[in-house]
Amino acid sequence: MADHISFFWGKAHPGKLDALVAHMNKWQREQRPAAAGWVRSIVVRGNNNADEFCGAVRWDNTANYIKNADRPEQGAWYQELTALVDGEIGWFDGTLAGEWTA
Repeated sequence: MADHISFFWGKAHPGKLDALVAHMNKWQREQRPAAAGWVRSIVVRGNNNADEFCGAVRWDNTANYIKNADRPEQGAWYQELTALVDGEIGWFDGTLAGEWTA
């Protein structure tokens, strides 16, 4: 099975992007141990607007991504995340088709 990648983007409430990053760190501490198949996550701050963000989460396969998404603790964490965002978080889920590194 190929890796599952979830891309996400949005705009934090004014001045709340650092809190959003801290919330991602909270996931690492509290949710990661129960998240089978998690590989890595990144969050990027916009160069033209410090409240805009984009990120990606990589899983070893789609089944583990779905398994994690279905955990009640993950749902509660996500609700806390959305409270930091102005509007909706955009999502694109896909299967890794290619990867190149240095």
